[in-house]
Amino acid sequence: MDTRPGPAPRAQRAMSATWRLVVLLVVIAGLGLMLAHSLRVYFAQSQEIAAVRADIAAKQEQIADLEDKLNRWNDPEYVRSVARVRLGWVMPGEVGYRVIGADGEPLDGAEIGQPAGVAETGLWWEKMWVSVQVADELPDAEETPAPQPDRTIQATPEPED
Repeated sequence: MDTRPGPAPRAQRAMSATWRLVVLLVVIAGLGLMLAHSLRVYFAQSQEIAAVRADIAAKQEQIADLEDKLNRWNDPEYVRSVARVRLGWVMPGEVGYRVIGADGEPLDGAEIGQPAGVAETGLWWEKMWVSVQVADELPDAEETPAPQPDRTIQATPEPED
């Protein structure tokens, strides 16, 4: 007979429970890693979808704006107003005026400067008053060219043979 004492049944049960716990923890950790990767992919794709939807909305807004501009060209009044602004056309009986800059080139309405410190977005009467103030300002003395002396223009002499 075997007289060696065997492991106590209680210790043997404790050892098998420990191995079961270790195996269970390994399985749970593996599932956690798989779920973490899947969740990371899910959140990355949801961010991409949101970015694409925002891009689509911006493109649709741009398309609507371009269609609106295209539809405006079907209106003869709009075409006339654009021709008047871009080409300087005037209707019969009207008098056209051009503001000439210091360089001698005509200025657009947008090129005529506002004094510093005046907000672009204001009430219409504030903008009007600013334009009156700008028109009242005299140009600096150094900006105005000195008057040219009177000249007498004579015919050039004929070359002698």
